[in-house]
Amino acid sequence: MSLPSLAEPLSRVGPRRLGSLRLRLTLAVPLLSTLVVAVFEWSLGGYESAAEGLARTAWLVLLLSAAQLLLIETLLLRPLRRLAAGCEAMESAPVPLTPEAAVPAPGLAAELDRIGHAMLRARGSLWQQDQQARELKRELAQQRQLLQQAHSALEARQRELASLARTDALTGIANQPAFDEALRREFKRAQRQRGLLALAVLDLDQFRQFNLAHGTAQGDAALRRVAGLLKDCFKRDTDVVARLGGEEFVALLPGLGMAEAQGLLESLRDELRALRLPDGQGGLTLSIGLAAASPAHPYLSAQALLQAADEALYIAKHAGRDRLSLAA
Repeated sequence: MSLPSLAEPLSRVGPRRLGSLRLRLTLAVPLLSTLVVAVFEWSLGGYESAAEGLARTAWLVLLLSAAQLLLIETLLLRPLRRLAAGCEAMESAPVPLTPEAAVPAPGLAAELDRIGHAMLRARGSLWQQDQQARELKRELAQQRQLLQQAHSALEARQRELASLARTDALTGIANQPAFDEALRREFKRAQRQRGLLALAVLDLDQFRQFNLAHGTAQGDAALRRVAGLLKDCFKRDTDVVARLGGEEFVALLPGLGMAEAQGLLESLRDELRALRLPDGQGGLTLSIGLAAASPAHPYLSAQALLQAADEALYIAKHAGRDRLSLAA
């Protein structure tokens, strides 16, 4: 149903019709109120006197009629009057609801075109920004991956440097700082557990003359061969062999007493002598000082144990070299 067809019945409710309706309601409502009040009073037993009954009925009818007319005016007549006025206005200036009416004016069409083009440009800009954001995200992921790789390489390099800081560059065995740390650690453990700890200081005999006779290259090769012999002889996980500097080496042997360590060191001297470095015709020998801590023969400190081994080495040197001397 179209809007004009809906408006036709409402337009018929003009001001005259509303006035006639209001007049009929004004006459009908008091009559109906009078009837209702009379029935109500009769149900209560009637009136005591005619004058009093008429007066009270008149007041009740007046109040009830006024209330009803006010409600009818507010809830019915006023909305009908406004609706009729609106319908008359629509009849006087009707809006054609045809497809032609939906066609915008030329100025409005141009404005709509500008808005459409602006929306397309905005959509293109958003798409471009989205592509740029994706590309930036990919670059960030690549940079993060490169950073992780650099961090891993740096950690590996740090571990390598830490290992180099604890390793003798020429022989590949532990250096003096690493040995000093191991000596303190193992000495405290031996004290705590009342265990055994042997310490040997080894020195190549007349190594300066060896270098002068065969050259420093042969001397470096001889030092590496001695380090290899030490690692082959003392290969337990707890054994520590180190180069203290020059031609001086040291062996830290946790859990071994004087007699066990002495046997291993004598075997080491024999193996070195059998190599006949550097060319199978010469000969290098070792002087060794050996000290061992035990519950029966304790030392006050790790440094005291090392000093005892050094003193034993000094005795071996002055006793003719190529020998093993035991600390007192």
